[in-house]
Amino acid sequence: MSPQREIRRRSAPGTKALVSRGCRALGVLCASSALGGCLKTPDRFAQSTLNVSLNPPANFELEGKPFCFAGTNNYYLASKPKPMVDDVLQAAKALDFPVVRIWGYLDIGSLDGSVGHVDPWGDKQTGKKDGIYFQFWDPVQKKPVFNEGEDGLQKLDYVMAKAAEAGVKILVVLTNNWHDFGGMDQYLTWYGRSKHHEFYTAPEVKQAFKDYIAHLVGRKNTVNGRLYREDPTVFSWELGNEPRCKGTGPASTGWTNQTLTTWADELTGYIKSIDPNHMVSVGDEGFLDGGGEHWAYKANDGVDHEALTALPGVDFGTFHSYPEDWGAKLEWGDRWIVDHLRVARKLGKPTILEEYGVKVTRNDQGVIQKGLATRLETYQRWNDLTLRRGGNSTMVWMLGGLDTLSPAPNGLYHDYDGYTVFRGDETANLLGQFAKRFATDAPACRGAAPSSAAPSPFVRVQRVHKPEAVAYGWGISDG
Repeated sequence: MSPQREIRRRSAPGTKALVSRGCRALGVLCASSALGGCLKTPDRFAQSTLNVSLNPPANFELEGKPFCFAGTNNYYLASKPKPMVDDVLQAAKALDFPVVRIWGYLDIGSLDGSVGHVDPWGDKQTGKKDGIYFQFWDPVQKKPVFNEGEDGLQKLDYVMAKAAEAGVKILVVLTNNWHDFGGMDQYLTWYGRSKHHEFYTAPEVKQAFKDYIAHLVGRKNTVNGRLYREDPTVFSWELGNEPRCKGTGPASTGWTNQTLTTWADELTGYIKSIDPNHMVSVGDEGFLDGGGEHWAYKANDGVDHEALTALPGVDFGTFHSYPEDWGAKLEWGDRWIVDHLRVARKLGKPTILEEYGVKVTRNDQGVIQKGLATRLETYQRWNDLTLRRGGNSTMVWMLGGLDTLSPAPNGLYHDYDGYTVFRGDETANLLGQFAKRFATDAPACRGAAPSSAAPSPFVRVQRVHKPEAVAYGWGISDG
């Protein structure tokens, strides 16, 4: 998610045809077409699919104990002044958010202007964000080069070091499907490529991305001296923010629903080969290949959530939820959550509702004028539903804070997209309560089996293997 991308969330459905699970989705058994399709016979697995006592979920584990949590996102930490970083991390700690998801990339064109910048919200001349950039194209060496200075990766070092001091773990996203902060399309621009899906297939582009990953994983933090691959502050590495075979620009041909999965298989395996300490996730929005009529159930833009999550190098699933921007009612998000919890149970891996949001409208002073009651009711319902059905985690989009550069009249970061929450407001107070519930009362963690390994400061996954029949239940009235 980014503040300028509401319209892009309404993108057209992908090209893959829907494989209907209509009968199963209704919690009934399907007979042959000769018998008229669906029979109103109760599915004997419908009541047990998400019952944690009958079908226990996989879990995150930290220091030998199950780790369930409510966390948050913040995309701007690595490019803003230190007081803004400190304020958000202090707010996360105060709200009992133990994990914050951030952007770990900031890519621009060349410093001499010969290769353009793709981010339309960066500096018009330099492409930088508030003077900050992590990678740039060197036209002499004909390759991207890392910026190791105070206006480069040292900014990320500071975020990681301050998070460690606060006891907050960081989920580090490695690139972006969208133009914001450079991302995939900046790599393509560097190498003169024009089709978005070539980020996943072009050898020189894949190698450049691997080089950046290797540099970050092996980096020594200039603030506290820790190697990133040895730093428990890293919750996990994430391949990208919302990867799709279609990006910000027009769609192109030449990809299939296997393109993204093949790339994710290669890249997650690569990260595991150079960093055995940390988990790896894909960062996809959770589009499913069947199970509903909405376009998000049609493997939109080549995203097959179940196939991605099933990859051996992927430790946990991710899914996002923005019904308002996806042309659905807020109640649609209830079913969306349950369907992803089912996929996680089926695969024996944890899953995270990694981004979610309900918009509010604010006045010029930053005060909410409309939508708060609906937001609070929906966040209450979605978090409670995730808890009760054995979910591992939710992470709201997004936690904002103090702004020392261009603040709103109230001194805080502008709520550009209508989703931002701030410490002390009604939404943050509600989510802080859920953070405590996830930490102490989540059924997923409360009923977890004892750890079979020595305690570790690195978050890892405790998987559960279960009979296939139970894992495949699809009833909507699960216990």
